[in-house]
Amino acid sequence: MRTSTNPELTAAWATVPDVAKAQERHEAAVKLRRDFPRGRTPAEALTAVQAEAVAAFTDTGKWPSTFAKDAAKAHADALVWEAEFIALRNLEDVTKAAAEDLRDSLSVDVLEHLHSRLDEILDAAKAAGETLGDVTTAEQAIDAGADVLDAWRRLTSLLKEYRNVRDAQWDVLRAVSGEEARMRTRRWRDAGHGEVKDVRVDEIPAHIRDVMRSSAYTVEYLVWVAQSGSAFVPTSYDDLEFSVTASMEPVAYDDHGPVDLSPRVLPSPTPRPAKTYTHSRTPHLDAFQPAPESPKANATHSDREASTLDYF
Repeated sequence: MRTSTNPELTAAWATVPDVAKAQERHEAAVKLRRDFPRGRTPAEALTAVQAEAVAAFTDTGKWPSTFAKDAAKAHADALVWEAEFIALRNLEDVTKAAAEDLRDSLSVDVLEHLHSRLDEILDAAKAAGETLGDVTTAEQAIDAGADVLDAWRRLTSLLKEYRNVRDAQWDVLRAVSGEEARMRTRRWRDAGHGEVKDVRVDEIPAHIRDVMRSSAYTVEYLVWVAQSGSAFVPTSYDDLEFSVTASMEPVAYDDHGPVDLSPRVLPSPTPRPAKTYTHSRTPHLDAFQPAPESPKANATHSDREASTLDYF
């Protein structure tokens, strides 16, 4: 989680301080590994001692009497260095995995916080939009009077907060998604998805869809979103994918009009009691035991329907 200049994103991640703590530990582990002095592996250390001994013999004709002692010390020192180096490298990997797992598991809380902030912004925007009426430009707001101008200023301020929430939403979704999911998320955002749910794309006015695609939010768009009551922040990639699919599903019709094809839960049917006939017998599974009693009949077998075999 990198440092952000978006106050909404910073406040959202602050709701899960464990994520920041895990990220700080990972960054500390990375620094420890990078600052660790370069050393030699045991094999490299022995090779260096051997090369020095060979060079000494070549120059003097005498083999170093301390070769074994020098080799043992170099190897022991290299083992200590290598053990700590490997431990620091493992520490970096473990803290990275822990930070990513914690971030992914708590991202729902972060996105839910952003959704609550979105609700606060849109509630205020809806109240200001009622005062605004049909005004759509700053010039019209100035001409309309003090109350309308105050409402316009209020919406202009809320517009910045709304933009920050949306930017934070996409930042979090990218952070917790894989490469392929990030590519799809980027395409969906460019297509205007992730802003509203339970609304079909073809039911949204064209000029509003243009704003969704460009993310060039305006006061008019903010009022429309607030009054629609359909704005949301996806709580996960799957939630975003479901909203995209639902907004683009084809409408099915029958003779009575549109057909609701949304999934529904049906009550489980009450099972019928088993029918036991007079000719029914309890299975006799153990030939060494007495045959079990036949079950009590609770149904009669009706006569079969006549067929052509009865007449020919």
